[in-house]
Amino acid sequence: MSAETVGNFVECPLCRASHTPTKGELKDGVYASTCQNCGHFFKFKVTGILKSSVTFTINGISFTVGNQYAAALSLNEFMRSQGVSYGTKAMCIEGGCGVCLVTTTLYDPITKAVQTYTVNSCLVPLYTCDGMQVTTIEGLGNPRDGLHPIQDRLAQYNGSQCGFCSPAQVMNMYGLLKRTPKPTMQQVENAYDAVICRCTGYRPILDAMKSFASDAPPTLPGGAIDIEELDKKICSKTGKTCTGRCSSERQTDLEQVPLNIVLQGSQWYKPTTRQQLYALLGQHQADNYRLVFGNSGFGVYKEIGPWMYNVLIDLRGIQEFYDISIESSKVMFGPSITLTNMLEVFEKNSTNPALSYFRDFASHVAYIGNIGLRNLGSWAGNLMLKNLHTEFPSDVFTMLETVGATLFIGSSDGSEKSYSLMDFLKLDMKGKVILSLTLPTFPSGDVYVKTFKITPRHQNAHAYVNAGFRMQLNRSNNFNVKTKPSLVYGGINKTLVHASNTEAFLQGKQLGDASVLKAAIASLSAELIPDATAGLSSTAYRKNLAISLFYKYVLGMCGEKAAARFQSGGTNLIRPVSSGTQTYDTRKDEYPLTKPMVKADADLQTSGRVQYVGDIPPVPNEVCAAFVISSVGNADIDTVDTSVAMSYPGVIKYISAADIPASRNNFRGPPGGVEELFCSGRVLYSGQPIGLIVAVDQLSADTAASMVKVTYKNVQPPIITMEDAIQKKSIFPNVAQEYKVGDAAAAIAGSDKQITGSVKIKHQYHFHLEKQFCLCYPAEDGVGVHLHCPTQWSDSVQQAVAALLNIQESSVSVKVKRLGGAFGAKITRANLPACAAAIATYITRRPVRLSVDLHTNMKAVGGRFPYLATYTVGVNNDGKLNGIQLTSNADCGATPNDCPLAGFPDFMDNAYYCPAWDFKPVALKTNLPANTLCRSPGTLPAIFIMEAMMDHVAKELNMDPLEFRKINLFTKGQKSAFGLVLKYCNIKDIVAQLETSADVTARKKQIAAFNQANRWKKKGIEVMPLRWNMDYGKDIFNVYVTIYHGDGSVALSVGGVELGQGLNIKMMQVCAFELGIPIDTIKVKPTTTFTNSDSFITGGSRASDVNALGVVQCCQQLKTRMDPVKAKMSNPTWQQLVAQCYAQGVDLSARSSTYPTGDFSNYNIYGATCTEVEVDILTGENQINRVDLLYDCGESINPDVDIGQVEGGFVMGLGYFLNEEMIYDPKTGTALTDGTWEYKPPMGKDIPIDFRIQFLKNAPNPRGVLRAKAVGEPPLCMSVSALFAVKHAIEAARKEITQDTFFRLDGPATVEVIQTACQLDTSQLVYGT
Repeated sequence: MSAETVGNFVECPLCRASHTPTKGELKDGVYASTCQNCGHFFKFKVTGILKSSVTFTINGISFTVGNQYAAALSLNEFMRSQGVSYGTKAMCIEGGCGVCLVTTTLYDPITKAVQTYTVNSCLVPLYTCDGMQVTTIEGLGNPRDGLHPIQDRLAQYNGSQCGFCSPAQVMNMYGLLKRTPKPTMQQVENAYDAVICRCTGYRPILDAMKSFASDAPPTLPGGAIDIEELDKKICSKTGKTCTGRCSSERQTDLEQVPLNIVLQGSQWYKPTTRQQLYALLGQHQADNYRLVFGNSGFGVYKEIGPWMYNVLIDLRGIQEFYDISIESSKVMFGPSITLTNMLEVFEKNSTNPALSYFRDFASHVAYIGNIGLRNLGSWAGNLMLKNLHTEFPSDVFTMLETVGATLFIGSSDGSEKSYSLMDFLKLDMKGKVILSLTLPTFPSGDVYVKTFKITPRHQNAHAYVNAGFRMQLNRSNNFNVKTKPSLVYGGINKTLVHASNTEAFLQGKQLGDASVLKAAIASLSAELIPDATAGLSSTAYRKNLAISLFYKYVLGMCGEKAAARFQSGGTNLIRPVSSGTQTYDTRKDEYPLTKPMVKADADLQTSGRVQYVGDIPPVPNEVCAAFVISSVGNADIDTVDTSVAMSYPGVIKYISAADIPASRNNFRGPPGGVEELFCSGRVLYSGQPIGLIVAVDQLSADTAASMVKVTYKNVQPPIITMEDAIQKKSIFPNVAQEYKVGDAAAAIAGSDKQITGSVKIKHQYHFHLEKQFCLCYPAEDGVGVHLHCPTQWSDSVQQAVAALLNIQESSVSVKVKRLGGAFGAKITRANLPACAAAIATYITRRPVRLSVDLHTNMKAVGGRFPYLATYTVGVNNDGKLNGIQLTSNADCGATPNDCPLAGFPDFMDNAYYCPAWDFKPVALKTNLPANTLCRSPGTLPAIFIMEAMMDHVAKELNMDPLEFRKINLFTKGQKSAFGLVLKYCNIKDIVAQLETSADVTARKKQIAAFNQANRWKKKGIEVMPLRWNMDYGKDIFNVYVTIYHGDGSVALSVGGVELGQGLNIKMMQVCAFELGIPIDTIKVKPTTTFTNSDSFITGGSRASDVNALGVVQCCQQLKTRMDPVKAKMSNPTWQQLVAQCYAQGVDLSARSSTYPTGDFSNYNIYGATCTEVEVDILTGENQINRVDLLYDCGESINPDVDIGQVEGGFVMGLGYFLNEEMIYDPKTGTALTDGTWEYKPPMGKDIPIDFRIQFLKNAPNPRGVLRAKAVGEPPLCMSVSALFAVKHAIEAARKEITQDTFFRLDGPATVEVIQTACQLDTSQLVYGT
C-alpha cells in the first residue's frame, strides 16, 4: 500500500497522518518509511524539500526545535521553562497585561524587508518562530557589563517600583526605536498601550521614554540616541557589549521551506504557496484544524486556543499573502497584512483625496488591542473571529463594512470567489481561506466617512459599541444624502450590522433639515435592539450610545447647521501629550536621608535581572500543581470525577479535603476563623478550591485540572449583591461594634436640615502582576518544609502551614526577597497557595511549584470590600455639621476574616469636625470569594462615604462644595470622631495653599464659561482635603544588621518586605545616615522567618516607619559598642574602626524587635487635591485634564520614591473610582470579569494630562521616625476627588435639562454610568438654536 503525496507532505495510507521526508541527500525517487503515528510501513516518492524542525535565535543564540514540544507551547513558555529568559515575565497569558513583551524580526510588506517588532511572547506559538531573531531584556544589557540606554533611562527616572513590568516597558521602547529611531512624544505615548503597571501611575515611565523623543523638552533630560547606541546589545558569546565582529543581525531567511512536524496528538504545517495551503485544507477539511497567524484571538475566546486543535497550519510562510497594492480605483491587502502594517498604509495614503477616510481608519486601528497585538495580528484573523462569533465587536469588520469592502476567498478545491462582508458572515469557512481585501476609493470628494469606538478604558480595550457611517452628501443642497448611506454597528446584537431602515429612510433626504435628523433618530431607536450581555453593559446604554454616535457623526458633518454650543458634540475628546511636575524639599545636611535617590534594585529591575519566586529555576524531581475550582456559588458537592484527569499524561496526584484531617483543613491561620483549603462539601462561592492536581509540568497540571468533572446538588441561587444580602438578612454577627460620639439623633433632630441618602462603591481587584505563587521544598528530615512565597506576611504563612501539616513552626521556613506587586492581596491570601503547595509537598514528598493563573485567581480570591452606606446628616443653614448617623454595610463575601469595618471610626470623618456620631457597621455574607485587604482597605471607602455625604449636604444647602468643606475643616486641638486630639492639625493651611497654587477661583470661572459655551462637553472641578491617621503602636518587626569585619561592609535584613514601595533603599539610607558610612557599602538581604521571625504585615503604610525604627535601634546598639573603641583611636576610617572592634571582640551584629508605643507611634497625614475633568456627554467618555496634589510627607526619607508612591496610589484610586468593575453571573456567582478582556485597570492615557505633585515644605513630622510621614496609601484616598469632579460635570449636563438636583453617583463611575447619569434622551439630539 503506497502513500499519497499532498503538496509536499507524505500521507500514511492507513491513518492519513502527514509526514515530512527525512532531511538528507534525497533526489526524486521511491522511498520506504514507517508511520510515526500508527507504525504502518509504506512507500512514498520524494518530489521536493521539507523541514521537520524550526530554527530561530534568541539574543543571538541559535535554537533548533523538533517535535519534542506541544503545538500550543508559546515562545514565552519555552524561554522560561528552558531558562533562556526569566526576565521576560508571564501573567495573563492572553496578551492583555503586556509583561511578556519581546522583540522579534518579522517581514514588513511595506519596505519588503525584515524589521524588528515588539510582540507578546505569550501569544507567539513556538513553532511559528522559524527564522525569527528574538531579543529579550537579557539581550540588551545588564548592570555588570553595562546597561542599555533604555534600561538606564527607566531606572534613572524612577520608572520601576515592584519592577515586574519593567523589562516589558524597556522592550516596548526598544521595538519602537528600532522602527522609529526619532519618535515624537505623541508617538511614544501612543505606543505605550501594551503594558499594565499597577505601581507607578505611568508618569515616570512615560517621562523616561519621552526623553528619547525628538521633541522632548529640557525638563526631560537624556536626549535621543543614535542607532549605534540602540544596538549596543550584550554578545551571547562574550557577555560583553557586542562589537558586531563575531556576528551580525542577519536578515530572516525569506526563502521559506515548507514545514511539517508530527507532534504528540497534533501536526504543525507551514506551507509556502497558496497551492500547498489548498492541498492541506483539502486533506484536513474534515479534521479539527486551525489556521495560525497572530494567534491573539484566544485572549477573547478560549475555545480557539491552539491547544484545542490537532492540525495547525501556519500562514506566515506564504509570501503572496503579504501583497499590498494601491490603485486609483481600489486598495488591496493580502491576508497576512498585520494591523500595524495596515495602519501605516492608512497613514501614508491619508492625504490622497480619494482615500481621505484612511485618516480616520488610521486613528481607529491605533486603538485596536495594543501595539504587541497589532504587530502580530492580521486584519483577516480579526475578521475570522467575527465569522466564528458574530457577537464579537470587531473594529476591523465595522470599519471595512462601512466603506463597502469586499473579500476574495479561496477554497481547497482551488476555486476563488469574491464575497461581500455580509455574505462572509454567513459563510462556512471550513476548507476556505481569505485571500485578499479590496477597499474602494472615493474620488468624488463628497463621501464622508467616520468611525467610532467607545471603550471602558482609553487604551487596549474592546468597544461597548463601535460604529461606522458613510454618506455621500451634497453640502450645497442642505446636506442632501445623494446615495444610500451606510450605518454600521458592532456590539448591538449578534445579527444587526446595518441600520437598514434608517439607511433607506435617509437616502435622498436633506440631512441638514432638523425634521430629517429627528426622524432618522426615531428610526434608529426603533431598529436598534441590543442583546443582553449578562450584566457586562446594559442594553439601554448601548442603545443610547449607538444613537448618540450617529448624532455625533451628523454634527461632525453638518456642524454649520448646529448652534455654536452644540458643535463640539461632533468631535471626540482631545488628549494632548501628558506631563507632570514634582516639587519637594530636601536637607543636604542630612544626606543620604531626604536625598532623592533611585531605588536600590532599579538597575536590576530594568535589566530583568531581579529574581522573583517564579524565576527560581526548577530543581530535580520538582512537580507543578493547579487548583480545581467550583463553578457554582451556593451548593453541595455531589460527585468529583477525576478519572479523565488522572489518565492525562504526566498527572501524578489529585489532592482534596479527603487528604486532610477535617480539623486542619484551614489555610487562614491565626487570627481569624476557618477558611477551608479545599471545599469539604458545602460550596460557599464559585471559584472555591475543591482540589489540587499535581503533574510533571504546569501545562499538564492546568490541562488536567480543567478535566476534573464536578457535579453539584442542593443548588441554591447565590447571593451576590449587598442589596440581596440585606433583604435576606445574610449577616455575619459581631464583626464590628456600633460606635457613638455624643447623641447623634438629638443633634440631627435639632438641626436646621436633616439630609438622608445612600451611596455605594463596588469591588476592586488588586491586579498584582506577579501571580499568587509558592515554591515548596521538603526538608531533609522528611517532615519540615521550606517555602519561597511572595507574601506580605511570612509569619502568617509559617503559622498556617505548620497548623495544616501538624508540625512545629520551627520546621517551616519561609523566605521572601521581593514581591512583584501585592497591594494587600498577599497578606492573608498568600496563605492559600502556600498551604496548597505545602500539603502537596508533604504528600508527594517532592518539591512543588504552584502558580495560580490569572483567571483562577480572579475567581478564587476576593478583592477590595464593596460598601453600601446609608446616612442621615444634621446640618445648620450656615453649613455647620451637627450630627451624623451612618450605617456601613460591607460585602465580606464568604467569610468576614479580613473585614476592616472595626477600623472605620479612625477615618470616617476624614478632615471634618462633627460633634456627634452614631456609626453602625454591618458585615454582609454573600456567595462570593472572601474579600480581603486592599491598599488603604478601610480608609479609602470610609473617606469616599464621608465625601459623598459632604457633597450631598452641599447640594441640598445650595452651597459651593469647597466652601462647605472649609466651614467644617478640623482646627488644631479638636478631637476626631475616634477621640484623637489633633495637636498638629494644619489642614486649613494646606487647603488654602492649594487654592492659591492651583488657581482654583479663576479656574472655576473658566470652567463655568466653558460649560455655558458647550452643550455636549462639560468640565468639572473638585477640591478635596485629606486627613489620614497613622497608628503603628505595638507593631513588631524583627530587624537585623551586621557589619563584616574584613572590609566594613554592612548587611541588613528587615521584617518588612520590598513590594516596590522603596523599603530597601530607605532602610539603606537610614543605616548609612546612622552609621555615617557610604550607602554603597550596604546590602539588604531577603526576609526569612528565622532572621526576621514573628514580624507583622508589610501593609497599612507602616513598614517603612517601623522597620526604619528597627534599623535606627540596631545602629544605635552598634555605635554604643563601637564608640569606646573609636574614642581610643585617632580619626580612624570606618574600615579601621571595624577591624579594631573585631580584634577587641566587639559584637558587630545587632538585632531589634520593634514595639513602638505612645504618641510617637500615632500621627496624622494631611493633604489636599484639586482635580479637573472633562466629559463627553454623548458617550460618557472622560479625561482628567489636571490634578494638583499637595501632600504633607514630613521630611521625606526619599522624595523620588515617595513621589512615585503618591502618583501610583492616586492612579490606582482612579481605577477604583472610574474604570475597574468586577461583575458576577447572577445565576452562578462566577466572576465574568476574570481576565484582561473585561477587567480594565488604568493605563497611560487614563492618568491626568497635567499631573502636579507638591510636598509640603518645611514640615517635619513632630512624631514618628526621622521626621518623615507615611505615603503608601493616603494618596489613594485623594483620588476620590476625580469622581466628584466628574459628578460636577454631570451636574452641568443635567442643568441643561432642568434636572440640577442631587443625584447619587456610585463608584466606579464608568463610561456607561456617567453617560446614563447625564439623563440623555433622543429628544435632546437636535441642532439647537
